[in-house]
Amino acid sequence: MRKTIILAALILLCGLSFAQQRSVSITIDDVPNVHLATAHGSSGLLQKLDSLKLPIAIFINEANLKQTPAAENNKALLKSWVLRDYVTVGNHSFSHPNYAEVGFDAFKEEVIKGEVLTKELIEGSGKSLDYFRFPFNSMGRDSIDVDRMQAFLKEKKYINTPYTVESEDWLYAQLYDKALKDGNAAKAKLIGTQYVETSVKIFAFFDSLSVATFGRPVKQIYLCHDSQLNTDYLPQLVQKLKDQHYNFISLRDAMADPVYKSKEYYKGPFGYSWFYRWIEDPAKRRAMMRAEPSNEVIHKAYEEMNAKK
Repeated sequence: MRKTIILAALILLCGLSFAQQRSVSITIDDVPNVHLATAHGSSGLLQKLDSLKLPIAIFINEANLKQTPAAENNKALLKSWVLRDYVTVGNHSFSHPNYAEVGFDAFKEEVIKGEVLTKELIEGSGKSLDYFRFPFNSMGRDSIDVDRMQAFLKEKKYINTPYTVESEDWLYAQLYDKALKDGNAAKAKLIGTQYVETSVKIFAFFDSLSVATFGRPVKQIYLCHDSQLNTDYLPQLVQKLKDQHYNFISLRDAMADPVYKSKEYYKGPFGYSWFYRWIEDPAKRRAMMRAEPSNEVIHKAYEEMNAKK
């Protein structure tokens, strides 16, 4: 009941947020997905992004290049991503460990190791490696861990990259991949369609939360991943957002919003949206998280899939 009341209140605010200019920066984690590379070392998702003509930011795990034996093709694949004019480049650590689990010293080495090839590839391009995003958005076990790593990132001149909207595309992607592997095109289409529909609802929720909290729509940062799901359905999600008059902006433009200088009250191991981190009262934070739209059918399907492994 409480979730319903909160959702209803936020929906009332939707009209206000829709009437104002809304913006979003698309960010893509775990690049490159070498398992999706063509025989020529190209990316289907990247080709789709070429046609969309919008700025994006990518967060790179250089260890991904070692996931298949085609080392040179994989390097060429990453190069094709980082040299696109519309792509902002970010470090996502070398091999995607959880900082809260591995500790400061090991994670520090992951940050350093994760920038080597990327810096080599962008040399002479006019680009710089300014952004870092934590794997799992896990910024440390507690405030001591958080502050220690933030100081190191500042020393390295990295900007810690937040996100505001995330729709569990990784979960949908695993179900989608299985449906494709099983040859069930109808099921795959249903999963892809539900991914888009649920994502649009989540955008509306956070836009309304933005108006409720800050009196205006903030410049959103959307987090998704390099996957077959997004290769096939990110263009549809982008079009749905365009239909709702979203403006697509660069990560730099999004982070120019003063909201990203807001105090973060949550400092712990979980990868919450920054909207939740900006809420001081833990009880209110939990209430907002419970009110966030979710797809229970998809969650159940995911649990059943994993139970069979």
